[in-house]
Amino acid sequence: MQQDLQQLRRDLKKRRALLDPIEITSTSLSIAEKFWHLPCVQRVSNIGIYMSVAGEIDCGPLIKIGWLRKKRIFAPVLAKNRLNFAPLNPGSKLVQNRFDILEPVCRPDDLIGPRQLDVVIVPLLAFDTQLNRIGMGAGYYDRTFAFSKRQKLWRRPLLIGVAYSFQRVENLTARAWDVPLHTVITEQNCF
Repeated sequence: MQQDLQQLRRDLKKRRALLDPIEITSTSLSIAEKFWHLPCVQRVSNIGIYMSVAGEIDCGPLIKIGWLRKKRIFAPVLAKNRLNFAPLNPGSKLVQNRFDILEPVCRPDDLIGPRQLDVVIVPLLAFDTQLNRIGMGAGYYDRTFAFSKRQKLWRRPLLIGVAYSFQRVENLTARAWDVPLHTVITEQNCF
C-alpha cells in the first residue's frame, strides 16, 4: 500500500511536470470560473488559497477575481508542523519557505488560524469520488484541518480541492489522519 502510494505520487508529479504552460493557464482559468459560480462561495469573506508550484493548478486567476469581488485572500505560512494564513494583497512581498513555496511576509499579529477562514482551496496530487485526497506527503493540510473531522455539524472552513481531471483515481484508502474535502473542482467537473 505505502509503495503503491509513493508510486502514485511519483507518477502524478511526473505527469503534472510535463504539462504545457498554456494548458496549466487554460485549466486554471476554467477552475476559477467554476469556483466563483459555486453558490456556497457567493457570500464568503475569508478565502485561503495555496501558492502553486511544479505544475499545480494556478490559483492566480481565482485570487484576482477574489480581489475584484472585495474578498480577503490568505496564503499559507509554515508554522512548525501546521499552517497559519497570511493576508495576500496585490502588493504583498513574498519569500520562499524551506520547500521553495512562496509565502507572504507579514507581522505575526496579521496571521490568522484555519478556523477563521470560510473556504480553503487545497492542493492535491490525487483524489477519488469519495473526496479523499493525497497531497505531497508532508501532512500539513491534514494536521492543520484535523479539527474539522471532530465537528459533528459542518462549520467553516469549506475545503475545496482543485485538480486536473487526470488526477482523479478510482479509490484512495483513507488513513485515520486524512481530512476529506467537501468538493473537488476540475476543468471538466465538480465532485
